[in-house]
Order: sequence, then C-alpha cells, then structure tokens
Amino acid sequence: MKTKKLILPAVLGLSLLPPAIANADSAPTPSATAYAETMPSDSLTLCTIKLKVNDPMLSYNGSVSAMDTTPMLWRGNVYVPVRALGEGVGAKVSWDAASGATVVWAGDDAMKIWLGREAMDVNGASIALGSKVIMNDDGRVMVPLRVLAKQLGWDVDYSTLDWSVTLTKMMSQ
Repeated sequence: MKTKKLILPAVLGLSLLPPAIANADSAPTPSATAYAETMPSDSLTLCTIKLKVNDPMLSYNGSVSAMDTTPMLWRGNVYVPVRALGEGVGAKVSWDAASGATVVWAGDDAMKIWLGREAMDVNGASIALGSKVIMNDDGRVMVPLRVLAKQLGWDVDYSTLDWSVTLTKMMSQ
C-alpha cells in the first residue's frame, strides 16, 4: 500500500526554529489571548472513506453503511456509484432529466456527469475523466474514482492486495 507523509509542514517548522531561538531574548512574548486570536476558529480533522471493489460497504470516519451497488474494476480503473459515494460523504446528488446529467453538489462545487462521456463539468469548466462514465448492471451511474476524488480534494490510496481504496481529506468540523 502506498503511504504518503506530510513532511513539508515539519520541514517548514524546523527551518523557522533557529531564527526564533536566536532572537528569543529580543522578541516580545505574545500573550495567550493574542495567540488564540490568530488561531482559526474552525479546527481541521482528518476525514477518511474506505471502500473495496466488489464490496457494498462504505466506511466514512468509522461509520459504516451499505451502498446499493458495489464499486467495480473496469478497464483498469476503479469505478464507484456516484450517488452512493456522494451521499455517503454528505454531498447532494440529483438527476437532471432535461440535460440527462447526474448533478453532485459538494460544498461550493457543482458537478455534472453524463453517461458515455469522458469529461464532467465542474463549476462550468470541463474536467477530463480519462475514461467513460458508465452504467452498471444495476442501472447505477459509475465514475472513475480517482478523478472524482481528486476533484473534491481527497487523497487516494489503493491496495492491490485486497482491492481496497482509502480516501483522506482534512476538513473543517
């Protein structure tokens, strides 16, 4: 399983440490109140989604639910059901009969996804999916997971040992 580590914040923190220590005697000491005022009001937490190819279970931050269809492997890509994944992470998903598009609203983003196309519309801009949007045998719209997840700001990690997928993202809670 590929693992990613956040090294940059640690490196930046260490690179700022020596000047801070060198000037410690001359620098004014901020009060605890002043420090608290500079902190963001929303705290960030790591959100995690776990799923597996051919398994209907979706775990979102440890809360498990069953999707009505399973993620699948097709032409070298992991495909996921748009509605099940979207609603599983709190996005709003609907069908626009006039345009024939599945529409996903996630935060400030609006995505339109059409069957048979290799691109989706995100906030008016066309984004290449690299593979066609398909309908599975259960009649569900399926999209390549990696592009959809990346578009929503999620990091994607695959394991070919058990075909599991883990998505992670820092989010305000």
